[in-house]
Amino acid sequence: MTEPLQELIWKIEKKFREDQDNSDEESCSREEEQEQEEQQEQEAEEQEEKEVKVQDEQNDSGEIMALAFILALLAQILPLAGDEFHEDTFIRMRQREVYLREQMTELLQEVEHSRTGMLALLFAVLSCWKTMSVLCVFGLLFWLIWKIEKKFWEDQDNSDEESCSSEEEHEQELEQEVEVLKEQEQKEEEVEGLQKELEDQEEKKQQEHTETEELEKEEEEAVVVPADVLSHQEYGEIMLFMLHELIDVSQFVVEDTFYPMPEHPIVVGSTYDGWGLPEEEPIFCFVPFRAPRGHIFRLDLGTTRELPVKNSRIRVELKCTCGQKQKVGMLCFLHTSKDELRNQSPSLLDTLCTGSYLDVRKTACWFQALFTTSWRYLPEAAICSLNVKHFKRSCRLQLTDSSNRTTIINIVFGVQQANTDIFLSSQKSEAAYTPYTAWPQTCAVAEEKFFKHIAARAGEDSFHLGCLKVCAYILVGYNFSTHELKTVLMHLLTAIPVECWSRRHFVQRMEDILRYLQCCVVEKRLDHFLIGNEAVPAEIILPREFRVSVPPNLFQRLAQDPDRHEQALYEMEMLRDRFTTLLTSGK
Repeated sequence: MTEPLQELIWKIEKKFREDQDNSDEESCSREEEQEQEEQQEQEAEEQEEKEVKVQDEQNDSGEIMALAFILALLAQILPLAGDEFHEDTFIRMRQREVYLREQMTELLQEVEHSRTGMLALLFAVLSCWKTMSVLCVFGLLFWLIWKIEKKFWEDQDNSDEESCSSEEEHEQELEQEVEVLKEQEQKEEEVEGLQKELEDQEEKKQQEHTETEELEKEEEEAVVVPADVLSHQEYGEIMLFMLHELIDVSQFVVEDTFYPMPEHPIVVGSTYDGWGLPEEEPIFCFVPFRAPRGHIFRLDLGTTRELPVKNSRIRVELKCTCGQKQKVGMLCFLHTSKDELRNQSPSLLDTLCTGSYLDVRKTACWFQALFTTSWRYLPEAAICSLNVKHFKRSCRLQLTDSSNRTTIINIVFGVQQANTDIFLSSQKSEAAYTPYTAWPQTCAVAEEKFFKHIAARAGEDSFHLGCLKVCAYILVGYNFSTHELKTVLMHLLTAIPVECWSRRHFVQRMEDILRYLQCCVVEKRLDHFLIGNEAVPAEIILPREFRVSVPPNLFQRLAQDPDRHEQALYEMEMLRDRFTTLLTSGK
């Protein structure tokens, strides 16, 4: 019985010593932790670690309390076993009990201390929250005050704007009233002016009846500008102005008929531009015209692939005019009986056509009669005379002024191809025989538009037309045409910048023209400028076949005839010699 008790006592004592050692270590660690807690009270993470440690200590204290309970139970049991325990054992047990109680009190104090710390932390957070809430309330009040003040100022600005707008409207109304009054005054003044004009006209008519023929001649002589004072181009502009007036009167004459409607002339060629020789060719004008009412022009370009087309024709077709607003007395040619159409003028098919195609010779003859009739209505007919001659494919106007200066204008007619700068003209083609129903394609209008495009880009010092005039002068007597010379210049104008065509570059540009022409003669090829040439400006509107086709060779005759080729090479040498002589001696 004593051995088990001794073993139990020995185990209890061993356990007591271990617990005492652990308690000493724990007390030391607690002191260190307390020092760290005092130094790091502001760090939140260490506080959380302390709380975890406190919980661990509470668990340890629970174990110690359980052990104390067991020891107390043993203390009650051991007296029943007799007086076998030693007095030292009871002393240690008492000491252990006292120690455990002290530990319990310390643990309770620590728990209370931790609770007070949490309460202090909560109170601190609560105080911060109160401060933040007060600040938020103040901020909300300030924001509401700012919004109210902003709304107040916006309303005030709107009221100011409305007042300003009302004032402006009032001013506008006043201005409108003033304008109405002014208009009324102007109308009254116009009426008074018309009355005065009528009175003046009546007085003038009376004076005209009383004036003599000698005074009329003196007035006419005073109005006419001496012809020798004007340059050829200036005089040509005056004559072309008269031609414009002639076309305007012609439009008025054919307005109610079924004949073609002429449009304003387009000046082409070298004489009017100032680079041709006036004594060699007259002013060349192209007069386009459109189909009359009730008719349509269909352009028949033929089946040949050669450009420009030489055997193209203009087919005339009748158009239904039943649903259109027509003038009184006009009947539809398609849906009206022949008996009713007898009272109406014949259609274009019955007047200027051969079959269904427009006839060039009949058209030229009709234009002669039209211009002769229209000239009588012009005021210039009193001081100038007009002689109109028609040829097989064109007309010639011979204008003579009071000083007996004569201007000749050749007129060629044509129809525009779609919306391009290419026309079907009455001009004769290079073929040996051209039927009267053939209207070959012409590029004259497109070439003239190209030169206007260059003139718009070039400055006043540009001398490209001067170079062309010199070339035309030295080409006299040789087999090179002015069209071939103009083609060479157009190629060079797209290759050399326009600013390099001034007077100071005259000799160099002339050398370029002659060199380019010589290379073309040697190679026996000169490409058409407007066909298959990507360098043509976009402002020149061409048909699609002109842009995608292979350019025709203007020197095809040199490639086919060796004798002509040798003659052309010889003439090129003569041209260079003539240009050198012109530079040295001026002749």
